[in-house]
Amino acid sequence: MAVFYAVEQGINLQKDGERLVVKKEGRVLKTIHFHNLEQVILMGRICISPAVIATLLKRRIDTVFLTKTGKYLGRLASLIGKNIELRLTQFERIKDPQFRLTITKAIVKGKIENQQMLLRRINRKGLGLEDVILKLRGMAKRVEKEDDIEVLRGIEGIASRLYFSAYAAGFGKGIEFKGRERRPPKDPVNSLLSLGYTFLFSNVFSIINMVGLDPYLGCYHTVDYGRPSLALDLMEEWRPVIVDALVLSVFNLKVLNEEDFTESEDGLFLSQDALRKFIVQFERKMGERVTHPFRETKIRYRSYIEAQVRSFVHVLRDEDTYKAAVFR
Repeated sequence: MAVFYAVEQGINLQKDGERLVVKKEGRVLKTIHFHNLEQVILMGRICISPAVIATLLKRRIDTVFLTKTGKYLGRLASLIGKNIELRLTQFERIKDPQFRLTITKAIVKGKIENQQMLLRRINRKGLGLEDVILKLRGMAKRVEKEDDIEVLRGIEGIASRLYFSAYAAGFGKGIEFKGRERRPPKDPVNSLLSLGYTFLFSNVFSIINMVGLDPYLGCYHTVDYGRPSLALDLMEEWRPVIVDALVLSVFNLKVLNEEDFTESEDGLFLSQDALRKFIVQFERKMGERVTHPFRETKIRYRSYIEAQVRSFVHVLRDEDTYKAAVFR
């Protein structure tokens, strides 16, 4: 199953039998069988026919709308998952403060441990990051002892600032990164981090919908109107492993450089050709195989994320405890 990214501005998506046809100015650029599609991501000024929309909805192919710079706008929604019993269970369990606390601890600890992992890899070059890694280890241990979600949010925020201050050491000469800035991203690293997190979020949200959970009702991120709290919760442990590691790689391997970005009043963003390159790298990363600690087999990152979401279902049903995906 494939993810199709529509990034070229002004293209038209049309239906021809069982195929999605991509056209521009009357020329056919690409055709894809609908049955091969898992997700469609539309970035910017993309025209899509009613017949394509109907087919995507009928086949329940997740379809995401982003601005051309990667800001999330929304998605096509077909029928909500029919497993109402699962959603009722989710609502009831998340009412329980102790349940929310237990899940939050697992999420925050897992994220901090994965941040340690990436810094240890960066520090193989002898960059003097031992003190930061040690502090993060202490914060991960402190998480186990806390019983207040607000305090845990504070620990996670401090850990992330500390982590990103050391993360900067992983880039070669010519790439400057002074810390995380989101709105707007003012440097190439922040720009790619934001875009990568948007792609990761889209994957997690889609999987949550697929298994029948409500993506708007989570444990760690506060529940608020329009905030997909559960999707944000379950993507946290993957940020360092997938996106942060990928951004390091694309710059250090010279896949992208500062010349691939253009500046606007909304921040710094990839050019269209560079965006295509980054999408290829992101999909390659999602397709990488890593060892699953419980299955003792290799599994692609995208499948591993699905396994984690499904494990959360078992936790809701009181059949298991939630264990974040932690890498060494």
